[in-house]
Order: sequence, then structure tokens, then C-alpha cells
Amino acid sequence: MQGPVPPVPELGQTTSYQPTSRQLLRALETITGVGFFTLSFADGKVRPSDGMHVLAGTLEQVGQPIGIEFIEARTHPDDRASLVESFHMLMRDTLPTQRDLRILREDGTVRRLEMRFERMVDDNRRPVGWIICVLDRSEEESLRKNLELMHRRLRAVLDQLDVDIAWFSSLDGIRIERVKQSASLGTPATPLFTIESWFDAVHPDDRAQVLENLERGEANVTEVRVRLATGQYMPLRSVRQPVRDERGEPVEWLGLTTVVQPGRGGLEADDAASEELLNGPLLRAARNLLGWTIPVLADQSGVSASTIMRIEEATAAVIEVARRRTAERLTRALTQGGVIFHRTLTGKLAISL
Repeated sequence: MQGPVPPVPELGQTTSYQPTSRQLLRALETITGVGFFTLSFADGKVRPSDGMHVLAGTLEQVGQPIGIEFIEARTHPDDRASLVESFHMLMRDTLPTQRDLRILREDGTVRRLEMRFERMVDDNRRPVGWIICVLDRSEEESLRKNLELMHRRLRAVLDQLDVDIAWFSSLDGIRIERVKQSASLGTPATPLFTIESWFDAVHPDDRAQVLENLERGEANVTEVRVRLATGQYMPLRSVRQPVRDERGEPVEWLGLTTVVQPGRGGLEADDAASEELLNGPLLRAARNLLGWTIPVLADQSGVSASTIMRIEEATAAVIEVARRRTAERLTRALTQGGVIFHRTLTGKLAISL
């Protein structure tokens, strides 16, 4: 059980207490995640501050001078050689080249520490040792490693996408970061650029569409012609989706761009035929996109008009209401007519010209 809480003294009933310099320094070190120690040329001993012991997890040694052996035993094995070398350089009144090391604490954690050096002099301005400030960089190191891991994961995902360019952009579309580019494009893979740097390469007839898309704050699929290194204009299809923060608000765009040419820019006809998301209504929409009637599609595909009508009236996948060979004939005819089947970032099956 918890004992009675002592009464709070009234104002003026207690004497004022002033913390000592050591207490203030320890509080400052603990709050800011730093520590200090001195190294004396006279005896080669290290005298750590309380905050330094907090960082190293060696509070049992508070108030006692320690030797290089004590520090070496608690240093990461890969850093011990550089620690000894740095110690000898300091004793020769020389700044060491290695400014960081990893400390192994008794609780099993590893702290990455950065050291900064200030020469200590006596009243006659003669060097007598060093004052060394130690900063805890463990959290920054952890964040850096997590960021590197995220980049590697993003690269692994992008490498599996059959796209020519992957990019992020600001919401206004002005600043663009290219994170993947196909070598077949033959254009410089500049990581960061602005829209002005490539806008001149957009076909004059498509520039108005580009500017219109910049003003639209919604996901979309666009196609514009861009002049490549060969001097020829090539249509590029881009799918844009928002990247959202923890509140669900868009903070930037993720874009995937593909060169539109025969055999590229979408699913192959046979692959589209095997998609479970390819159903009657989508097939009808593809036919209407071309302005074809059912008899025209029947003539182009070799599939009877009655079969096409039965497929379009069903909401199930085409491969569930007809043979796969029939579905392939239909998608091949539609693809040859100019329809492109492609997946969206949300996994849906879409069509475009």
C-alpha cells in the first residue's frame, strides 16, 4: 500500500534551495542527451560527468576516474582499435580522425556516440588535456537505417513494375523526383527536376492538357506526347495517385509512366483475357470505346454475335461464362482495334485508347 502523502508546505514556510552546479549539469546532459569527460595528460585518466555515465549505462562508476581499459571493454568490438588509436592521438595533443564510436551497455542496447573536442589549458595557456563533449546519435542512426530500408523496399517494388518511369511530385506538380527510369528511353536520368525543364519537350498540342492536369487535385490517367532523345514524339501514359499522410490528406503524387507503343503500355491481349476482373460490362465499354457494334466485334474476332451478347449481359468474369479461347479472341480484336487494357494502382482493370 502507498503511505500517506506528506502535506505540501505553504509558500514561505520552507527555505529556498539552490541546485548545485553538478545537479544542473546532470539535468542539462540528461535532457539534451549529451555527456562530458576530461582526459588529463598528467595521468591519462578519463573523468566522466554524470551525464556521460547515463549515456554509457555505468552509473555505478559516478565520481571515479576511469582508464582506457574500462572504456575499451564497453566499446563495440569493431570500434575498439580506432578508440585506442584516438586515445593515443589525444595524449600526443593531436585531434583524432575518428570522431564516433558505439558503446555496449549492460542492458544490451548499443548507443552510437559522436565526440567533439576542446583543448584544456592551464593558467599559463599550456595544454594539459582535453574536454570532450559526447552526443548521443543513436536515434538519428536508427532513423537513417529505417530510411535506407524504406528506400530499398521502394526500389524492390518499383523493379517489379513494368513501367518506364516512376516519379513523385509535389501537389502542384512543379517539383518532380524521378525514382526509376528505363534505360531504353535514352534520356538523362536526372533525379530531381522541375516541370519547366521538360515542358518544352511536350508536344505543343498537348501542353494545354498538361497544364490542366496540374490544376486537378485528383487521381487520373493521362496521355501526352513527349519528344525523346531521338527527336521523335512518343505518347507517354501516366497514372497518378496521391500519397497521403496519417490524416488521409494528400501530400504528394506518385506517378507511373509507360511509353505507349505496340506490345507496351498495357496488358497483352491474352493476359487481359485471363483477368478475373474482365467482365461483360467492361467488355461492352471497350467495344463502345471503339464505336463498334456487336456485329463489328463479331466480325473482327470470329466470335458469334450471340456469344458476345451472352458475355456482355453477364457480370461474372468472362472466363467463367465463356471459354478462355473465346475471351482471347475478343481481347485480341479489341487490342488490335486500339483498346489498351491496364491495371490501376488500386488493382482494378481499366481500359483506354
